[in-house]
Amino acid sequence: MARQQFVPLVPHSGAESRMTSRTLLFVGVLLVLAVPAARAQSAYDRARAAFERGQLDSAYDLIRRAADAEPNRAEVQFLLGDIACNKAGRAGALSAFGLARKCKAAFSRAVALAPDSLTYLESLASYLSQAPGIVGGDKDSALMLAERVRQRDEVAGAFLLAGIWWSGNAASKVRADSVVEAVAEHHPDDRSVQLRVAGWWSGTNRAERALAAYDGLAVRDPRDAVARFFLGRQLVLMNREPRRAQEHLRFAAAAVPAPGAGPGVTTITPGASWYRLGQTYVQLGMSDSARICFERALQINPALQPARASLDSLTHH
Repeated sequence: MARQQFVPLVPHSGAESRMTSRTLLFVGVLLVLAVPAARAQSAYDRARAAFERGQLDSAYDLIRRAADAEPNRAEVQFLLGDIACNKAGRAGALSAFGLARKCKAAFSRAVALAPDSLTYLESLASYLSQAPGIVGGDKDSALMLAERVRQRDEVAGAFLLAGIWWSGNAASKVRADSVVEAVAEHHPDDRSVQLRVAGWWSGTNRAERALAAYDGLAVRDPRDAVARFFLGRQLVLMNREPRRAQEHLRFAAAAVPAPGAGPGVTTITPGASWYRLGQTYVQLGMSDSARICFERALQINPALQPARASLDSLTHH
């Protein structure tokens, strides 16, 4: 067998050698410059993944590292604020103050870097409207931001304004309802808007209005799995007509994959239809059927803690 000959990588001629050296040097510089950005991107991705898994401490350490490396990257600043806010909600009083201030600073920085982002504007406005003054809460500033959102997206801005007004006194709550009612009247045939309106009544504990709104959507389109899910869920929350709730929840559970509800409206959480179906069987005193539903919910979504808690409760009893 003939012996293989290896050709040197660096040419012997002087001109070629100088050219290759310059090329290698240039490539080397690019690689060195690329390392910090790659590390920052990796830290951001890992922070987001840890956050989604509920690992707040790891997520916070990683996102701070990413923010130090790329202070002018809007999505990094926003994720830093989101994680800091979540940590503040679980921290002791002293730690919570520092985390809350970090949350506001990061959200503010994200808005400064991307002033047209509705997500960033809404998050900062929500923080300012809910946080106490000692950590930067400012309802007037929140309302100004909400108006900026409404100029870009009428519906999103209206619901943001309503949420801010709802945090006030009785007169403010009436004003919040009037904003929602106006949106509903202006968009009578917009399914996603009407779902948000129904969600508003449910979220502000006006169960009868929520039930009527979801019922109307389901009657309008019996194939709307999202409307029927939320109708069944509302019946469960009201502990009313479990057999009727089952009909709607079974229909929603059969919709695979779980359909979205539209912009600004929460989608059906994987496994939620089975979890709520299990609750109807609990209301009917049918523990074995409830257990099957809760187990099915956890097969679909092992992270669905309410289903796990309900299953544990059945087991202990």
